[in-house]
Amino acid sequence: MTIESVKRQIIQIGEKFRFINSINLIDETDFAVKFRFEIDSSTFIQIYHNTSTGTKNYILIRDLRRCYSRDCYDGKWHRHPFNDPSNHDFSLEGSKNVTLYDFLKEVEDFLIKSKQL
Repeated sequence: MTIESVKRQIIQIGEKFRFINSINLIDETDFAVKFRFEIDSSTFIQIYHNTSTGTKNYILIRDLRRCYSRDCYDGKWHRHPFNDPSNHDFSLEGSKNVTLYDFLKEVEDFLIKSKQL
């Protein structure tokens, strides 16, 4: 997958969620991109994708602190759960392969449940 196709895919997925107010490309190299999906003035989602290594990071950040994330290194996924974002969860649920769409849906559900949307 080329970096251009990754960028297009990230933008297209982000545009499907109404709680995302803006989509900004933060950094780009020949093999990696970093996006920021703004939710409000203190909350955003950072997306990192490296086509060379396969590394992916999806992170919900509020007040400059990680609230939740899913990370993939060397083809292995883990999550940093909502109730303990400093923890590395390698359980069956924590290590499942997720798409960006899946992650955004998890964030949307969390924000609705916690009455932040």
